[in-house]
Amino acid sequence: MNRPLRPPRSPRAPDGLLERAGERATLERAVRQVADGGTATVLVRGRPGTGRSALLAEGAALARQAGLHVLTAPGQDGPASVSGPSALFTDDTRSTSKGPASPTGRPEPRPALWVLVEGSEGSEGSEHSAGSGPAPLGAQADPAYELSLRPLTEHAVRTLLARAYGEEAADSLLPAATASTGGNPAVLCAALRRRPGPPPDAVEFAALADRTGRHHLRTVLARASARASALVTASAVAAGHFSFRQVCGLAGISVPDGEQARTEPAVTGLLDSAAAGPRLYDPLVAERALGLLDGDRRRELHERAARLAHREGFPQDVLGRLAARTSLDEPWVPGALHAAGVAARRSGDDDAAVVFFERSLDHGADGGLRTDVLLELAKAQSSRRPVAAERGFRRILREADVPDRSGALLFAADVLALRAGDDAAAALGAAATRATSEAERRTLRGLHALAAETRPPGPAPDALSPGPRDGRGTPEFDATRAAAGAWRHCLAGQKIDEARRLAGSVLIRAGNGLFTPRLFAARVLAVAEDVALARSGLQRITAEARRHRVSPVTGQALLGLAELALRTGELEQARERLAEAVAEVPRHHWHPRALPGLTAVEALVALESGRTDLAESVLARSARTEVPPDRTGYGLGPARLLFARGVLCLRTGRTSEARAQLRECGRMLRPLGCVNPAVIPWRSHLAMAEAACAAPQAAERLVVESLTAARAWGAPGAVGAVHLWAGPALPDRTALGHLRTAVRLLGGMPTRRLYARAMVALASALLDTGRSAEARSLLDEAVRRGRPFPLTEEVAARLAAQPGSNRARLSPAQLRVALLAAEGRSNTAIAKELSVGVRTVELHLTHTYRALGINGRPDLTVALGHP
Repeated sequence: MNRPLRPPRSPRAPDGLLERAGERATLERAVRQVADGGTATVLVRGRPGTGRSALLAEGAALARQAGLHVLTAPGQDGPASVSGPSALFTDDTRSTSKGPASPTGRPEPRPALWVLVEGSEGSEGSEHSAGSGPAPLGAQADPAYELSLRPLTEHAVRTLLARAYGEEAADSLLPAATASTGGNPAVLCAALRRRPGPPPDAVEFAALADRTGRHHLRTVLARASARASALVTASAVAAGHFSFRQVCGLAGISVPDGEQARTEPAVTGLLDSAAAGPRLYDPLVAERALGLLDGDRRRELHERAARLAHREGFPQDVLGRLAARTSLDEPWVPGALHAAGVAARRSGDDDAAVVFFERSLDHGADGGLRTDVLLELAKAQSSRRPVAAERGFRRILREADVPDRSGALLFAADVLALRAGDDAAAALGAAATRATSEAERRTLRGLHALAAETRPPGPAPDALSPGPRDGRGTPEFDATRAAAGAWRHCLAGQKIDEARRLAGSVLIRAGNGLFTPRLFAARVLAVAEDVALARSGLQRITAEARRHRVSPVTGQALLGLAELALRTGELEQARERLAEAVAEVPRHHWHPRALPGLTAVEALVALESGRTDLAESVLARSARTEVPPDRTGYGLGPARLLFARGVLCLRTGRTSEARAQLRECGRMLRPLGCVNPAVIPWRSHLAMAEAACAAPQAAERLVVESLTAARAWGAPGAVGAVHLWAGPALPDRTALGHLRTAVRLLGGMPTRRLYARAMVALASALLDTGRSAEARSLLDEAVRRGRPFPLTEEVAARLAAQPGSNRARLSPAQLRVALLAAEGRSNTAIAKELSVGVRTVELHLTHTYRALGINGRPDLTVALGHP
C-alpha cells in the first residue's frame, strides 16, 4: 500500500530550494497523482545553478515517501521485489525516447511519473522538444506540468546572507553578492559554505564568489564534450551578434557537430535561445567562460571574431565592442571603437563609453575623428570624473584645428565656461586668439567674459561691443555677447532694464544653442525679479540638457531653479529641486568650482526652514571636503558659501564669527566687481553683525551703501530687502521707518516669505513702542501668509502675555483658522486657503470655541481682539 505524503515542511526552506515553494508543491501534486494510480510528466527548465538538481532530489525524496520506485536514468533496473509504480527523475533528456529495457531486451513498462530536466526555456534542438521520448507537454493524456526555474531575487539573496552572517552583514554584502553571483543559488550557496566564519567584506566576498562561479562553470563544462565546450566559448565571444553558422566557424566545428553540441544537457542551460544568435544567457557567465581560457587562445578568438565581423559588414558599434578586446591596429578599429562608445553613452553606460573612447585614442584616432573622440570622452567623463572632463575640454580647445569641427570646439568651450574661474577664462581666451573665423572668435570671447565671472572695468571691451551687421545694417544677434553684457550690468547693479532686455533676448532667441549664455541670462532675470521668464528658461535648459545627457548642465539648471525658489520663498520647491540636482549629479561628482554654490543654497534653504542644525551639518561637511583656495580661486560660488556661513553664525548668536565670514565674502566679491546687493546681500547682514558687536557707525555706513546700490539697481524686492535687514542694524526709531518701507515695497513682489518676515519684524518694532493693536494686525496677516518664523512665535508670545489675551490658549494652526474665520471666510474658503480639508477646519474651530469659551463664529472677532 502506498504511504501518504508528509505534511508540508516549515516555511524555512533549504538553501537550495529557497523561493521554490511553488515548484515543490507542483512535484507533490504530480507524485500524489501517480500514487493514486495515475500518470504524470513534469518538465523542469532552468539555467545551470538555478536549483535544478536540488529540485530533482527533492522530488525523488517525495516519491520515495509515497512508496514509488525511483529511477534516476532511463533503462535503469530496480530491485526485483518492487512491483509498484515507478518514477523517473533524470536530466538526460536525450535518452528518454527509449523506454527502460530489461536485460533480455524486452521493453519494461514505462514509468508512471516522468520528471525531466531540460537545459533552458525553449532550448533549440533538444530531442525531447522535438517530440521523441514522452509526448510533448499538452499533447498527452496524463497530467503535464512545466516548471521554469529563475535566478534568486535580491530578497532571497539577502535571506541567505542573513542566515550565514546576520542581518547587519547581509545589508552591506547584498550589492556585491547580487552582482558577483547573478542570483545563481549554486554559486551563492557554495560561496557561503566556503566562508562559514565571520562575515567577509564586500570585496573579499565578491572575489570568493567569482572563484566559486568559475569552479562551478568549469564543473559544468567538464561534463560536456569538447565540441560543446568550444561552442560555449565561441558563443561567449559572439555575444549574440553572429549567426549559428558563424559561431560554429569560430568554435572550429562543423554545423552538424554544433547542432549536436547545443543539445547536450550540461550546456543547453548556458545558452540563451531567445537571442537572434548564439550567446550565453548572462554576461557574467560569459566573462567566466572566457576567463577559463589561456590568454593566447582568448586573444586569438577575439581577433578572429573581430576580423570576421569586419568582413561580414557588421555595424560599427558591434565591431568596436569586438575590437576593444584585441590589439588589432587595422585602420577601421579607431572609428569602430568610437561608434561603440557613442552607443554605450546612448544606452546610459558612461563607464563603458569612457573605456571605448580611450581605446580609440590608444589605437591612433586622428584628424576629425580624434576631435570627435575627445569630445565624446569628455562628455562621458562629465557625470563621473568632472576634473578629468575639464582636462578633456581644454585639450579640445588646444587641438581642435581640424576643418568642420567648430561644433566640437564650441561645445567644449560652452561647458568649460560653465566651470568659471581664472583657469577656464584663460583657456577660452587662448582659444579665441587661435580661432579661424570671426564668428567663432566672437563666441569664444563672449564665453571668456562669462567664465571670468567679472565685470570688466571701464568702457565696454571688444567682447561686448556690437557685432557685425546683416545686409540691412542691423547688428546680428550674438547670444554669448548679449549674456555677457547682461551679466556685466547685473554685477555692477546698473541698467536693470537693459540687463532684462539682453537676458530675455538670450533665452528667447538663442533656441537650442549654447548652455552657458542661457544659464547666465536666467540668473540675471532672477536677480532682476523677472521670475516667470527665469523659471521657464531654466526648465527648458533642464529638459534639453537631459535630452542630450549633459548632466553637469542639468545639475546647474536645477540648482538655478532651487535658488530661484529660495528667492521667492517657495521652500518646499527649493528642497525638491535640490534633491533633483543631487540625484542627477551625486555630490561627489560635482566639479570643485560648482560644489560651493550647491552647498550654499542647501544651507540657506535649511536656515529659511528654521533648521539651523541641518545648516550646521551641511556646512560642516563642506568644510571637511573643501578644495584649497589656491585651486578654486575667487568666484561667486565660494562667496555664496561664505555668506551662508555668516548667516548661520548670525542666527546662532556667534556675531563675531559672522562678521569675519561676511567681511571675507565682501573681500572675495570685490575683484568680481559685484556691488549689487540683489546678487549677494552681504553688506546688509554684515551691518546686523556690526550692530550686534557694538559698532553702530559701521552698521549705519553699510546700510547706506546697500541702499545706494539697491536703488541704483532698481529692483523693488532688492530695495525692500535692504530696508528689512536695516531694521535689526539700526536704532529703534530709525528702524521703524525702514521696516514700514520694507513692508510697502515687498507687498506686491513674488518674494512672499520676505514680505511675511517684514510684517513680523514691523510688528515686533511696533510692539516695542506700545502699539499692540497695529502689531497684532500685522502679525495676523503674516501668519495667514505662510509658515511662522522664530520671530513670529516670539511676537505672538509677547502679544499673548498681555492682559486679557485669549490667543495663548490656541495652537498656531487653530489661530490661523480662527483669524480667517473672524474675517468672515467660509469653511470651504479657509480649507482652500490653507490647503487642508474642510473637516480639519471644522475641528479646529470647534476646539477654538471651546478654548475661548464662546458660542460660535460671531464671537471670534471680539475674543481674538481682531481690529
